[in-house]
Order: sequence, then C-alpha cells, then structure tokens
Amino acid sequence: MITFYTYPGPNSRKAQIMLEESGEAYETRTVDITKGEQFDPAYLRISPNNKIPAIVDHTPSGDVPVFETAAILIYLAEKTRRLLPAAGPGRIDVMAWLVWGTGGVGGTLPQLHHYADLPERVPGTVERFATEAVRLFNVLERRLKDREYICGDYSIADIPTFCSAAGWLGRVRELSDGKLGETPAIDRWLKAVASRPAVKRVG
Repeated sequence: MITFYTYPGPNSRKAQIMLEESGEAYETRTVDITKGEQFDPAYLRISPNNKIPAIVDHTPSGDVPVFETAAILIYLAEKTRRLLPAAGPGRIDVMAWLVWGTGGVGGTLPQLHHYADLPERVPGTVERFATEAVRLFNVLERRLKDREYICGDYSIADIPTFCSAAGWLGRVRELSDGKLGETPAIDRWLKAVASRPAVKRVG
C-alpha cells in the first residue's frame, strides 16, 4: 500500500496519474498547504523540501518515502516496470524529456501564471515568461510531429508535460500576442493522453 500526500494542483495531478497508471494500491492524505501543514515535523520527515506531492510506499522491508514529482514518477515506473524502458538509449531519452517537462515546462508556466495574474503587472515579466513558454511549446510541437508520444511510446515523460500543457496552451497563445501559432501535433497528443483511462480517473 502507498500513502499519497497531496493538495489540489498540477504536481499532485502528475503523481496521481502515475499512481493510477502503475496499478499500485494507494490511499490519499491531504496536506493543507493553506494551513501550513507542509511544515509539520512528521511531514518534513517524508518531504524535506516541505512541498507536495510525496508518497510513502509501505513495503515488507520498511517504509520508502519519496518526494519531488519526477522522483515519484521514476520510483513507480521502476517498481512496476511500466512507462520507462529498463535500459539503453530509450531510457535516457525518457529521462531527458521527463526532466525537460518537470523543470522546463513545469518551471516556466507557474511563473507566467504568477506574473500574469498580479493585480499590477511587473514590467517585462509576462513578456519574459511568455516568450520562454512559446519556445518550449515550439520544442514540443517539433518533437511530436513525427511520433505519437514524446518518446514514441507513452511514458512518464508525457505525464508532467501533459498536465502543464492541458491547462496552459491556450493562455500562452493569448498572452504571447499571437507569437505561438497553430499546434496540431500538440493538440492531437493532448487528446490522446486525455483519453487514457488512468488520466480520466484522476480528472
């Protein structure tokens, strides 16, 4: 059994999709970050960076805590031998695009969200992060032009980028003043990932 520590948001959605894809049994515990529960000493022993999500895998040999979204995806993929090649260039490719999705896309879009929704915009900030978001989406569009999923087969590389892109593609197009053009490959990929049963279960 796995305990899934969560609070509504894109990173928790990424981890929960992988929990559903893995087939592992899990129970959910909410960590209310609006009340500062992520700083509770008991939770800090699980997630030293006082962030959500995190998991604890209650194994026969002892509890295994895992924090950081990418690490959770890798742990579950390795444990269940799903959505991650065991070795070779394919594994490296998935790892590289996983890091790109969590660090690049997953790092840029929250910044754009923050600065775009300030009561008074800070000059240059929206433009800066919108420009980077456009660049990242253009990278993704090129990548998906000749493959069904980011690394060919569906993998843990698709999950974080899907969760980020699904909610933000249209707004990036709006905030970039037309600099992001049509994205037929991304649009097709978003529909393909959204149709997966595990993704539907998470919502």
